[in-house]
Amino acid sequence: MPAPRPLDEVQVRTSFARFRVASIVEGIALLVLVCIMVMRYVVFGGDAWLTSTSHTWEQISSVWSPIHGLIYMVYVILAFDLWLKMRWGLPRMLLLMFFGVIPVLSFFGERWTHGRVEDELRRRPTLQDEAEGPAAGAAGA
Repeated sequence: MPAPRPLDEVQVRTSFARFRVASIVEGIALLVLVCIMVMRYVVFGGDAWLTSTSHTWEQISSVWSPIHGLIYMVYVILAFDLWLKMRWGLPRMLLLMFFGVIPVLSFFGERWTHGRVEDELRRRPTLQDEAEGPAAGAAGA
Protein backbone atom coordinates (compact mmCIF):
# COMPACT_ATOMS: atom_id res chain seq x y z
CA MET A 1 0.00 0.00 0.00
CA PRO A 2 1.51 3.36 -0.98
CA ALA A 3 2.26 5.94 1.69
CA PRO A 4 -0.45 8.61 2.09
CA ARG A 5 0.17 11.96 0.47
CA PRO A 6 1.53 14.47 2.95
CA LEU A 7 -0.74 17.15 4.37
CA ASP A 8 0.01 20.83 3.93
CA GLU A 9 0.19 21.89 7.57
CA VAL A 10 -0.07 25.61 6.79
CA GLN A 11 -3.25 25.11 4.74
CA VAL A 12 -4.71 22.76 7.35
CA ARG A 13 -4.09 25.19 10.21
CA THR A 14 -5.50 28.10 8.20
CA SER A 15 -8.56 26.08 7.26
CA PHE A 16 -9.05 24.96 10.86
CA ALA A 17 -8.79 28.55 12.13
CA ARG A 18 -11.62 29.55 9.79
CA PHE A 19 -13.63 26.49 10.83
CA ARG A 20 -13.07 27.34 14.50
CA VAL A 21 -14.48 30.86 14.06
CA ALA A 22 -17.40 29.49 12.04
CA SER A 23 -18.14 26.90 14.76
CA ILE A 24 -18.32 29.56 17.44
CA VAL A 25 -20.43 31.91 15.31
CA GLU A 26 -22.75 29.05 14.29
CA GLY A 27 -23.12 27.95 17.91
CA ILE A 28 -24.06 31.44 19.03
CA ALA A 29 -26.39 31.97 16.06
CA LEU A 30 -28.17 28.68 16.77
CA LEU A 31 -28.58 29.55 20.45
CA VAL A 32 -30.06 32.92 19.48
CA LEU A 33 -32.45 31.17 17.07
CA VAL A 34 -33.55 28.73 19.77
CA CYS A 35 -34.17 31.61 22.20
CA ILE A 36 -36.21 33.43 19.56
CA MET A 37 -38.27 30.30 18.87
CA VAL A 38 -38.89 29.74 22.58
CA MET A 39 -40.02 33.34 22.96
CA ARG A 40 -42.21 33.12 19.86
CA TYR A 41 -43.90 29.76 20.46
CA VAL A 42 -43.63 29.00 24.17
CA VAL A 43 -43.65 32.31 26.02
CA PHE A 44 -45.87 34.46 23.79
CA GLY A 45 -47.41 31.94 21.38
CA GLY A 46 -50.64 30.99 23.08
CA ASP A 47 -51.87 34.18 24.72
CA ALA A 48 -54.38 36.17 22.68
CA TRP A 49 -53.87 39.33 24.74
CA LEU A 50 -50.18 39.39 23.81
CA THR A 51 -50.73 39.40 20.06
CA SER A 52 -48.60 42.50 19.47
CA THR A 53 -45.70 40.97 21.43
CA SER A 54 -46.20 37.64 19.69
CA HIS A 55 -46.19 39.46 16.34
CA THR A 56 -42.90 41.14 17.31
CA TRP A 57 -41.27 37.76 17.95
CA GLU A 58 -42.69 36.49 14.67
CA GLN A 59 -40.99 39.39 12.87
CA ILE A 60 -37.72 38.82 14.72
CA SER A 61 -37.92 35.14 13.80
CA SER A 62 -38.57 35.93 10.13
CA VAL A 63 -35.45 38.12 10.06
CA TRP A 64 -33.09 35.93 12.10
CA SER A 65 -33.98 32.54 10.57
CA PRO A 66 -32.53 33.31 7.10
CA ILE A 67 -29.49 34.95 8.70
CA HIS A 68 -28.88 31.79 10.70
CA GLY A 69 -29.39 29.71 7.56
CA LEU A 70 -26.68 31.72 5.80
CA ILE A 71 -24.33 31.34 8.76
CA TYR A 72 -24.91 27.57 8.73
CA MET A 73 -24.16 27.40 4.99
CA VAL A 74 -20.88 29.25 5.54
CA TYR A 75 -20.13 26.84 8.41
CA VAL A 76 -20.73 23.82 6.14
CA ILE A 77 -18.52 25.28 3.39
CA LEU A 78 -15.69 25.86 5.86
CA ALA A 79 -16.18 22.37 7.33
CA PHE A 80 -15.97 20.97 3.80
CA ASP A 81 -12.76 22.93 3.19
CA LEU A 82 -11.19 21.48 6.36
CA TRP A 83 -12.45 18.01 5.46
CA LEU A 84 -10.80 18.25 2.03
CA LYS A 85 -7.50 19.52 3.43
CA MET A 86 -7.40 16.72 6.04
CA ARG A 87 -8.48 14.06 3.51
CA TRP A 88 -10.94 12.53 5.94
CA GLY A 89 -13.66 10.02 5.04
CA LEU A 90 -17.30 10.93 4.32
CA PRO A 91 -18.54 10.00 7.83
CA ARG A 92 -16.28 12.70 9.29
CA MET A 93 -17.82 15.32 6.96
CA LEU A 94 -21.30 14.27 8.02
CA LEU A 95 -20.22 14.55 11.65
CA LEU A 96 -18.83 18.05 11.08
CA MET A 97 -22.14 19.09 9.51
CA PHE A 98 -24.07 17.51 12.39
CA PHE A 99 -22.12 19.57 14.93
CA GLY A 100 -23.84 22.70 13.61
CA VAL A 101 -27.38 21.35 13.93
CA ILE A 102 -27.84 20.80 17.68
CA PRO A 103 -27.54 23.81 20.01
CA VAL A 104 -24.23 23.95 21.91
CA LEU A 105 -22.85 20.90 20.05
CA SER A 106 -20.77 23.09 17.72
CA PHE A 107 -18.70 24.26 20.70
CA PHE A 108 -17.92 20.68 21.73
CA GLY A 109 -17.48 19.66 18.10
CA GLU A 110 -14.91 22.41 17.58
CA ARG A 111 -12.88 21.16 20.57
CA TRP A 112 -13.14 17.56 19.38
CA THR A 113 -12.12 18.52 15.84
CA HIS A 114 -9.19 20.54 17.19
CA GLY A 115 -7.92 17.42 18.95
CA ARG A 116 -8.30 15.30 15.81
CA VAL A 117 -6.50 17.88 13.64
CA GLU A 118 -3.59 18.24 16.08
CA ASP A 119 -3.31 14.47 16.50
CA GLU A 120 -3.26 13.84 12.77
CA LEU A 121 -0.75 16.62 12.12
CA ARG A 122 1.57 14.90 14.62
CA ARG A 123 0.98 11.42 13.18
CA ARG A 124 0.74 12.00 9.45
CA PRO A 125 3.51 13.30 7.19
CA THR A 126 3.32 16.96 6.16
CA LEU A 127 4.90 18.95 3.35
CA GLN A 128 6.68 21.01 5.99
CA ASP A 129 8.29 17.85 7.45
CA GLU A 130 9.59 16.94 4.01
CA ALA A 131 10.94 20.46 3.45
CA GLU A 132 12.76 20.39 6.81
CA GLY A 133 14.17 16.89 6.30
CA PRO A 134 16.89 17.58 3.68
CA ALA A 135 17.74 20.99 5.16
CA ALA A 136 18.15 19.53 8.65
CA GLY A 137 20.33 16.73 7.28
CA ALA A 138 22.55 19.17 5.35
CA ALA A 139 22.93 21.46 8.37
CA GLY A 140 24.12 18.57 10.55
CA ALA A 141 26.72 17.40 7.99
